[in-house]
Amino acid sequence: MRPPTDHNQFKEPFRDQFILFLKEVLRAFATTTPGYAHDKRSRWAYAYNPMPDGDAEKPVYATMAALRAPNFAALRVGVTEGGQVVVEVEYRKLVVPFITNDVENPVEFPKIQKGFRQIIEHFERMAGISRHGLFDRFASDPEYRQLAEQRRSDARPR
Repeated sequence: MRPPTDHNQFKEPFRDQFILFLKEVLRAFATTTPGYAHDKRSRWAYAYNPMPDGDAEKPVYATMAALRAPNFAALRVGVTEGGQVVVEVEYRKLVVPFITNDVENPVEFPKIQKGFRQIIEHFERMAGISRHGLFDRFASDPEYRQLAEQRRSDARPR
């Protein structure tokens, strides 16, 4: 039996913990999987983007990391300067984003988990990874489970 979790043990906002965890899993996957590359600065961010620089609708990332597959499919995670969490897949000039403003709202976490799963599964298909080959690394990690449990308990009425 584990000791009870102290709800105040996490000092950083959930968004920062979540993104840091995602970036670490991408890095670990890239270093253990032949042919995959990781970039913490993401020089690959928007290899193709038809929006001109300075366009108000074009996302500007405060932080970003990317995982590049051998077939050049890319999975990027980051936070925009406006605080939105972005997880996106780029393959053959098509960008499929998952963007949320609600990551700090514990009630929205089940929807965020579902969207996150769908975008990771999309990357797995585009990159030719076996189904759940990457997603299982996220979902089975004890740190992710702890973050998810923290969100679920924060959403329960007191």
